[in-house]
Amino acid sequence: MDTELKKVLRNSVLELVLLLSLPFIIFRIGAVYDYFDKHYTHFNAERTAIMEHIFDINVDDNVKLKRYSDDSILIAIDQRLELETDDYERFIAENVNAALKSDERRGDSEIIYKYVNSRTDMKITELEKGGYLIVLHHWE
Repeated sequence: MDTELKKVLRNSVLELVLLLSLPFIIFRIGAVYDYFDKHYTHFNAERTAIMEHIFDINVDDNVKLKRYSDDSILIAIDQRLELETDDYERFIAENVNAALKSDERRGDSEIIYKYVNSRTDMKITELEKGGYLIVLHHWE
């Protein structure tokens, strides 16, 4: 085989490998983008409004949004929001728009409430540094 034919063959194989790898690369870029689009820790006005709608809450200066994740697949909705507040009872009274019922108490550090008219629950944990971590979980 002469060198010119080897060069052409090598380039053809390289182009074929690149062409076959392209869908995989595009899929991976899309998956990474989708992950960061549904998992975030920075909240602008638009994202805050979405959190208020999904979890039926009002966000004010007493509430610090920490982390949101959406692990929904097809028709199975699975969304979580973590937030911090100094006083969970004030948060429930002033910031939660839905009716709640106490579900269970796990020791002195964890309290669980369920939304009465939706598939959402609220887990409250006291933080060592003071204040409370509240995890809202919405599923369908």
